[in-house]
Amino acid sequence: MYMATVDHRASLVIGQKARFDPLTDSNIPTAYFQFATYETIQRRINETRILTDYIGRVEKNSILSTRTGKQLRKTRTRDEMGREVEITLWPEKRHLIGDDVGPGDIVAVGSTIVTEHNGLLQLESTYLTIVEVNPDMPQAIELRALPSIPFAETQEKKATILELQLSSQQNIQSSKNFICEARIKEVHGDRGWFYVLCSKCSSKLFPELHDGKLSFVCKDDDEITPIFRYSVNATIVDATGSMEAIFFNESMQALLNIVCEDMVTRHGDSTNPRAVPQQLKSAIDKPSLLHVTLKNDGKLVVNNASWITTTTSDQPTGNISGTSTFTPTTPALKSSTSKRPLQESPGQEKRMKRA
Repeated sequence: MYMATVDHRASLVIGQKARFDPLTDSNIPTAYFQFATYETIQRRINETRILTDYIGRVEKNSILSTRTGKQLRKTRTRDEMGREVEITLWPEKRHLIGDDVGPGDIVAVGSTIVTEHNGLLQLESTYLTIVEVNPDMPQAIELRALPSIPFAETQEKKATILELQLSSQQNIQSSKNFICEARIKEVHGDRGWFYVLCSKCSSKLFPELHDGKLSFVCKDDDEITPIFRYSVNATIVDATGSMEAIFFNESMQALLNIVCEDMVTRHGDSTNPRAVPQQLKSAIDKPSLLHVTLKNDGKLVVNNASWITTTTSDQPTGNISGTSTFTPTTPALKSSTSKRPLQESPGQEKRMKRA
């Protein structure tokens, strides 16, 4: 994928006839930055064709483990106006910011892509990303002079579905977090209810049926272990209305009390990956407390969830408890140990970054 390092319509194409002459001047800068303002970063959310440079003051620097056991770095910073921006360095770039970097240090980062995570602007590393810590430049001096502002916890406001709908119709510039009491009315199995990742490259795996058994293959790697994650599209309702929402792995696992792999291998239909298991449908029409994020594009994502305990007279039919006991009904999946050619790869994405 082509990505511009500067916001300019012209590009430089280097062919076989190109010639490079070494420069011996020791005063040549080792890096060039074109720092984007906070407002520019906001406009570039999910725009992967332009790479972004940024400078900020560190407030928190930590290491996190990915789902595949690798480590990435999360560095929270503030700009000159005190606005929060998070820098995420994936494993191959994690070393660019060391463990010794802490509050008050200045980091300049180049060639990142802008995304959003839990309502916070995020700059993710690419294979071109560079970092300078405490650089000798005017912007760093200004940032050091700013007073320290403690990070506030993410605020979640209680909202009805009608209020969420009204918020989604507004031109919001960033995601907002809410708490909503609602029920799942319908699960849309035709859109799929889980996805599978490769244990080696974290790419999306593709399903294959052989002799009535479902397996998953990677387009690049052999000898893999599938990693299963919930991704359930559903309609949620309360007394004020209904709304479409996406339940990701953490929220669905919290409600069902069963990991996605067990749900797929023990209760899924081996001949139809889009068929929703009855055990998953058991979550329908039960009152739950949903921690949701309303994205700037209007989509509603459920980050976490729990059952709401009610009195017996108020309960809908079924058990409200979050603990479920399941009995296996179908054969387990077999993990693929070799690649097979696929006729089509719908939804295949180019991976620019993965842990």
